[in-house]
This record gives sequence, structure tokens and C-alpha cells, in this order.
Amino acid sequence: MAENRSIANRFANLNLVLLVSFFLFVVGATTVMELFRIEKQLHVELHTQAQTRLKILNQEINNQRVAVTRTAESQLSINSLIDINGSSLYFDHALEDLTQYTAIDDAQFFDYAGSLLDKSSSPPTWYSASFVRETLVTGKGDIKLHKGAFFIVEPITYFGAVQGGIIARVNLSELVSPVLENIDRYYSLKLGEKTEFTNGERHKFESTAFVVPSSDMTLSDFPISITLSEPYLYLLHKISPWLTSVSILALISLFPIVAIARRWGKKMALPIAQLSEKVEEGTYPIALSHTAIELEVLANAFNRTTEQINKAGELNLEAERQSGQSQLLAIVDTVVDSIITIDEKGYIATFNPAAEGLFGYYADEVIGKKVNMLMPQDFALQHDTFLTNYLGGKPAKIIGIGREIVAKRKDGSEFPAELSVSEMRVLGARMFTGIIRDITARKKAQSVKNEFVATVSHELRTPLTSIRGALGVVLGKFGNDLPEKSKKMLTIALRNSERLTLLINDILDIEKLDSGQLSFSFSRINLDSLIRRSIDDNDGFGRQHNVSLVYINEVNDAYVNADSGRVLQVMANLLSNAIKYSPEYGEVTITLAQQDSFYRIDVTDVGSGIPPEFHQRIFERFSQADSSDTRRVGGTGLGLSITQSIVEGHKGQIDFFSALDEGSTFYFTLPIDTAEAKRLSADHGGVVTQFNAVFQVLYVGSDDNLIRVLRGELAEIAEISCVSSFQSAILAFKQQHFELVILDNEWDEESITPFLSSMAENANPAILISETRLEKTLPTNVISCHEKSQLNIDKLKSEVRLILKKTFPKKAV
Repeated sequence: MAENRSIANRFANLNLVLLVSFFLFVVGATTVMELFRIEKQLHVELHTQAQTRLKILNQEINNQRVAVTRTAESQLSINSLIDINGSSLYFDHALEDLTQYTAIDDAQFFDYAGSLLDKSSSPPTWYSASFVRETLVTGKGDIKLHKGAFFIVEPITYFGAVQGGIIARVNLSELVSPVLENIDRYYSLKLGEKTEFTNGERHKFESTAFVVPSSDMTLSDFPISITLSEPYLYLLHKISPWLTSVSILALISLFPIVAIARRWGKKMALPIAQLSEKVEEGTYPIALSHTAIELEVLANAFNRTTEQINKAGELNLEAERQSGQSQLLAIVDTVVDSIITIDEKGYIATFNPAAEGLFGYYADEVIGKKVNMLMPQDFALQHDTFLTNYLGGKPAKIIGIGREIVAKRKDGSEFPAELSVSEMRVLGARMFTGIIRDITARKKAQSVKNEFVATVSHELRTPLTSIRGALGVVLGKFGNDLPEKSKKMLTIALRNSERLTLLINDILDIEKLDSGQLSFSFSRINLDSLIRRSIDDNDGFGRQHNVSLVYINEVNDAYVNADSGRVLQVMANLLSNAIKYSPEYGEVTITLAQQDSFYRIDVTDVGSGIPPEFHQRIFERFSQADSSDTRRVGGTGLGLSITQSIVEGHKGQIDFFSALDEGSTFYFTLPIDTAEAKRLSADHGGVVTQFNAVFQVLYVGSDDNLIRVLRGELAEIAEISCVSSFQSAILAFKQQHFELVILDNEWDEESITPFLSSMAENANPAILISETRLEKTLPTNVISCHEKSQLNIDKLKSEVRLILKKTFPKKAV
């Protein structure tokens, strides 16, 4: 029993365990490395095989295209297409050859208009003129992948002009047959999203190679991929012979190793056991009967243990301190930002390499000198004052606050920089560290962006407005006389130009928000009248979608201090969204109520609601719910973000609640017009303009196309407000003053004349637009009268500008 507990036996057993464990570890590690090698070899093999198969498929489709090209370039094809009366016999033989000796299962000839030449039978269901339109325009062949089939289109030209062409449909089964033959492992060939050729189900654990066509392949233009895989059992089959041989060799070698290890372990442990006995006896100095040097060292170590431990502790502390300093210096020297440290008197203490590169000074040129040598003269004179004030207890203007400054290099050139200053203490002394970053590139990018926005504003929006106006006039004047197809195309063009205009306006508003230049023209307005105007403005859009607008007013004399144009923009965004997402014959409810010291406006629809996972992102830019409704109604995803910024610029709040399949309610609040609210202009962070900085023009009528034209053409000089009835116009007059009124006369003279007379009492100049020339004498405030059929937008724009300048010279821009 004592023998089993002896150090000698335990040491021998431990050596045995270590040797055996090491041997098993070597065998296991070698096995794992072999597995990795085989797996890597397998992956290369799969990848190579997949690439080869794709090359075969690419060659096959090229062969089909060559066959079609030869037929299209044949002189007989050209002559037969020109001499259409004698072409049918050759075309039939040519198409029969194509479908008989290739993977093409059907082919058709077409003329320069895209019409099929074979009139003897109905056109195939797969043919569409859109397949060949690009070839007819460009004169170049094309390959298309549509609904799981390849279509090869080649032109037939005569003296450089495209006279027609040939389109062939490729049988995918025949095309891919040579590609997939003799593959003895799992494969999956995908062509598009819905077509797949495979030979079974994939294994759960496998090595896979996924390959798509390279850029030099014809197939690179299509969503095509091939996947080859082999289960990991393949690796076990490959490694089994090698593993068997290694295992047998290991077992044979194990027996002598065990015997040697036990004998060697006991021999080495014997003097250690003797030494442990003497240590236990406590006899110092220890006299060893064994001459081993290692045991002598061990014995002497007992006498020096305490002293060495103490010295080692001190050395470790010093090493850690030096290591920390080295790491900190390495970080400062290698960081890309310039780092400068100064003392509390403003003298430079450190100057890292990045600062040397940025300012052009070497460190020894600036260390010990005033930091204001790196500043322009104006700021350098103020720096010492700022530092002295801060040390004296005054609030910091720079320290702890990042800001943009102008810095000066050694050569005297100045550049914009971003500066962040922090305070620290080193050995009890106060120090300041500044991190400087050159933002010249950022400023240039900002300048380029501003130039782009200006270009969009003046060079793109103006011609787009003209196009939109012209389309509106054509549809308004000749809409009933145009062919249905032409009218539909013009309507689509008008709608798309309007969408593009809205997108450009949204982008410009977003840019103004980013640059802090979104202007607000605050005035005291009647919120009830403004909501009614907004409903009138959007009523036509609601009728287009068969959605009715219902207004519920729960307060009287609701006045707010706000920008009427921007609030109308908020209402337009919320109402258009509610209308677009409402079901046909649905209802959108607008409610005005008082909530504490705010007025709250609710816009409620009964649409499909907003998915819960989208609630957190609804006010983010370019955010739209991923649903079929969103794709149907369209939109830029900027409206709600702009709306939120406008409401918050008025010191209000906007929020919503929604339930799926029940509808949504968006609501926002505006402060009631009190003495406190009137200080909104002074507290506002953006650029605030005076209320009368832009002329206010009222349009009375219901011609949506003309409204769009007027707003687009007159946007630079006036803000256009629109109402559709005399009653709405009277409400608008009560809310604010208009410098000009444009009347679209769709009523008889008896109904409009009294209104003109009453308007003359308020001295509002007016322009009359009528279907026919009015023979009756008009009131003196009607400056001019235009027939709509002969309306010249440019002339009207010049006339409006002239009237406003002459009538209100002090307000004219």
C-alpha cells in the first residue's frame, strides 16, 4: 500500500499517462489534418467540376446562338425577308433545320415592326414583341431568360438597316442534358428563381461548391448557378485505410513505450523522493548523496526562495509600467488623427507623427512653443484669453466639445479641421489633449452636394415642370379627342413626371433639413380654415381613388402661430398616405381637437394597417413597409421624415397608432397661439424668414392639370393656394391676405360676376382664365383675361410677376 503512494510510483505512472496521451494526441491531430487535406482537395474538385459544367453550358448556349446567327445572316434570309411573297418556303426549311439539329424547340421570323411573318397559324403563346424591341432598336443580337426558357434574338439587316429578325426558344432540358450527364454526386442547376435541375435531396452534412458564371461568359448576365456537394461520409471512406494503418502501428508501438516509460519514470523519481524526505526532516543546508546538477539547484533554491520572490515582484511591477507606457506611445504614434498635448499655459508638450504630416512641422520644431502658432492670426489672439477664462472657472467653449475650426500649416496655408479637446492630469499637472482631423475632403464633398442640389433645383426641376405642364394642357384640351392608347400613354407620362417632381422636391427638402436651411414663415393662422383648404386640395386625389374625406371639428377659433405652407405640406403628406392605403369606397377622417396647450389633428384611415415590425422605422428616411400595398401605391419613403421635421420645427409632436386589417391614425400637435408660442421664431434653430417673403396667390378652380402647371411654373415667385369653390375662397380670405387671385372660370357669368364685385371691395387683383372670351364688362380689379385653349404658361408667368411687382413694389424680390 505504501509502495502505491510513493513518489516514485506516482511519477512513473504520470510519465506513462503523459507519453500515452501525447501519442494519442499526435495520432488524433494527424487524423484531423488529413481530414482537412482531403476536404480541401474535395472542395477544389467540386469547384473545378462545377466550373467545367458551367463552361459546357455556356458553350452550348453559344452554339445555339451561332446556329441562329448563321440563319439570320444567310443571304437567303435577307432576300426572303425583303421579298416577302416568296419567303415562306425558305423560312419553313430554315426553322425546321434549327429545331431539328439543335436544342431549339421553336423559332419564328419577325419583321421590322416586331410582327411575326408566319400568318398561317396563330402566334405562339411564348412570343412577345417586347423580346425583340431592343434588337430592332440597336441592331444587335440578344439572349433573354424568361419563365425558365432562353430566347435567342438575332437581327436580319439589309445595307446596314434592320429589316426584321429571328427569335428562337431553347429547350432547357436538351440544353442542360450534356451539362449534367455523368455526374455521380448531388447537383443543382438553377436558372432564374423558378427553374432548377437536380438529382435528389441534399445531405445535412456535406461539402458544397456553389459557382456562378464568370464575367467573360455569356451566361454572366443571367441569375444562373450550379451547386455540387458530397456528404462528409465521403471523407471517412477516404481516410479509413490510412487511419487503419496508423492505428495498427500505434498499438504495436504502445507496448515497448509503456515498459520504457515506467522504468525511466521510477529511475528519475528516486532521487526526488530522497530529496523530499530530507526537506521534510528540515535539515539545512541539505546534503545530497546524489550528484545530479538539477537536484543541487533544487536544494539551493530552498534557501533563496523568499529573496527571489520579493525581487521578482518588484521587477514585474516595473515591467508592467514600462509596457503600458510603450503601448500608449505606440498608439499615439500610429493613430491616423493628429494628437497634440499642451500644458495649462498653452505650450506644446507632445506632437505625434500624424500632426507632423498634417501641419508640416517636425515635433522638435513646435514642442515647447505656444500652440497658437498652429492657428490663423484672428483665432490665435483669442486662444490665450479662452484658456485663461476656463482656468479661472468660466464655462468651456471648446474643452469637452467637438467643433469645426480653421488651422494653419507651416507654409501659411489654412485648412478646415475638426477639433476635440479633453482635459487630463499628469503627475498632478493639468494638461489638455487636442485631436485634430482635416475635413477638407468633407467640405469639398458638401460643396459638391450643394452644387448638385442647386443643379437639380434649377436645371432639372424647371424643364420637368414644363413637360408636366405641357402634358397637362394637352390632356385637358384634347383629352377627349385623343385615341385611347395615346391618352393612356400621356396620362402615364404625366403621372410619372408628377412622381419625379415630388421626389425632387422631397430630396431638396431633405437637403435643407440636413443643412439647417429649411425655412419657416410664421404667422397667426386659422387652423380650421387651413384644414378645410387642405381637404379641398386633396379632394380630387381622393375622388381618383374613390375615397371620401370626412372632417370633424371639435374646437372653435383654433389659431396657431405656424407656417401655413409647411402645415399644408404636412396635411398633404398625411392625407395622400391615408387615401392611398384606404380601400376603394373607404373613408378618411380628419379630426381637430384641443389637447392641453396644443391643438391635435388626427388623420384616420381604414386600410390594411402597418406591420408591427415596421413601427420603429416608419419615420426614417426611405423607409417603406415591405408589402404588396406599398408596391402598388408607390412613394419615395421621404414624406413622413419631412413631415416629422416640419412638425418638430413648430415645437409640436407627431406619432401614430395602427392595427393590422383595421387601419391607422397619424396625429400631430401644434402649440396654441399664446404669448409663449409667439416666441417660436426666436427659439427656432433653422433659418426663419418673414411671412411676406413670398407672394401669396389664390387659385379658385378645380382643373387639377392646370393647378400642377401653375404651382410648377410659379414656384420661384409665389406660393399657390388652391380652393375649388367660392365658399372655400371666402374662408381663405378670412385666414390671410392674398396679393393675387387666379380664377379658372368654369361657371357662368351670372355666378362669377357677383363674386368678382365682392372681391373688388378687398382690392385683390385678379386674372381670369375662361373657356371662352367674356364679352361682358368685367370689374376693374380683373387685370387680364385668358382663354384656356390659347393659354401660354410663359406669358402667364411673366404677367403674374409684372402684376406683383407693380402692385406690391416693396415686397417684390
